[in-house]
Amino acid sequence: MSETEIRAATPVDLAYIDNLQRIEANGPDSVGFIPWSRYEKEVMTGGIHLAFDNDEPTGFVYATHNRHGVTRIQQIVVQKDARRAERATALIEAAIRESGWLVSLRCAEDLEAVEFWPAIGFERVDVDDRPNKRKRKVLKFQKIVGGIWMAD
Repeated sequence: MSETEIRAATPVDLAYIDNLQRIEANGPDSVGFIPWSRYEKEVMTGGIHLAFDNDEPTGFVYATHNRHGVTRIQQIVVQKDARRAERATALIEAAIRESGWLVSLRCAEDLEAVEFWPAIGFERVDVDDRPNKRKRKVLKFQKIVGGIWMAD
């Protein structure tokens, strides 16, 4: 097996990103749907990284960063045939490199990924019980990765 390469997404990667998220948006373990236009914008600002194995993409992470040093993982998707081989961890590390001091995310309680986040150092901090389309409980996780942020 080759080593996974992580690199920033380019406009050429948009079709792969959109296709993979559409595949994973169906079924009981689905991820949220994000419109093409948001991916397009984030590719231009460097907010999406892809995992590649043998020059073929195997997954992506979409993260946003604010001026206060907080990164929010919006979506992470790894192909089913490429899971459990540290790709998600490598993608999260790429997103964290862009972070200031805190990384946060939300994850539906019924997803297998709920066990992944604490395993890589994230702490469950809250439950978002606002009504949603799938009537799922959504857990909030965060990880402090840098110094303390201080207001201007």
